[in-house]
Amino acid sequence: MDQLDSPEAPERRNSWAFQLALCLLGPLFFVCYLAILAPLPSLYLHVGTPNLQRGRLWTGLALLIGLLLSFQVQGALWSLCFFLFASLPAFVLGELLLRKAGAVRAVLGALAAVTLASAASGFVVAQVQGVKLIPAIEEQAAQFVRDTVDHIMAQERSDLPESSVDELKAVKENPSAYVNQMPGYAATLLLLLCTLPCVALIRWNPKGFLRRTGIARDFLRRWRSPDWLAWFLLLSWGFLLSKVPTLEEWGGNLLKPLLLIYFFQGMSNLAYFLDSQRLRGPIRVFFYGRAMLFLPQLVVCLGFIDVFAMFREYGLRKLTWGSRPDDPDRKD
Repeated sequence: MDQLDSPEAPERRNSWAFQLALCLLGPLFFVCYLAILAPLPSLYLHVGTPNLQRGRLWTGLALLIGLLLSFQVQGALWSLCFFLFASLPAFVLGELLLRKAGAVRAVLGALAAVTLASAASGFVVAQVQGVKLIPAIEEQAAQFVRDTVDHIMAQERSDLPESSVDELKAVKENPSAYVNQMPGYAATLLLLLCTLPCVALIRWNPKGFLRRTGIARDFLRRWRSPDWLAWFLLLSWGFLLSKVPTLEEWGGNLLKPLLLIYFFQGMSNLAYFLDSQRLRGPIRVFFYGRAMLFLPQLVVCLGFIDVFAMFREYGLRKLTWGSRPDDPDRKD
């Protein structure tokens, strides 16, 4: 039975061994370059423990273990990154969710906290090292682009057509075009970093998570972005079509996180459809996998069109295959 439609399971306390394993799992994700998943174990410790104080203690222990392991593996800078991109978003998400601020406000709060803390940390590090922050970031980003090109050339040179090799060489010689798009990529990754743990817990509903946070059981299949956000998407497209270098740069950076938001809205439509069809288990996983891996553009288009068509307002199945008596959204 799907977690959204199942009754609340009785709360049972996790064993200390399981919680200690979660403390180790976050830093393991981080040092293995799976940082996008690193906040999830700490967030589970925070909200998955019925006793709030005990949950905070376990979260603090996870932070301490993560800092020590990150320092041992990669040094002090890596420990700072673990705090900024694993522990901080998990803590802010946990606190806001348990205060019943709602999923959207929790994600926005975590995103704001991580952004401000990262900017402040970057400024402090730049002052300590005696460098200017923005030029240093641009140089590091350019070096990252060159290293990425070198890695691709070394690993896949024999499989690349000559035209692609020439393009990669041009990128390596002049990486500024890609560096200028780094803010958009960074914003998208931070938004994904703060959203994925929250979505995972809403879907899994561990330890009565939905009841304790006040989130509706059908939140994921009902969520939609604000209508006014569509104007920013159209504006970013207009900037890209203007062929004015500065406007193109702004448009490209703005477009990336907006596409992620409409991807989530498209997935919300897909969740509504699967729930209305009572599709569960492997079939559901198949649809999600195909949508995320092979049809992301179609999912984004579905999310954007939903702003105007409002599929779920009238019932996605009612517009296509008709309704069944057991349709969860049927109105008699």
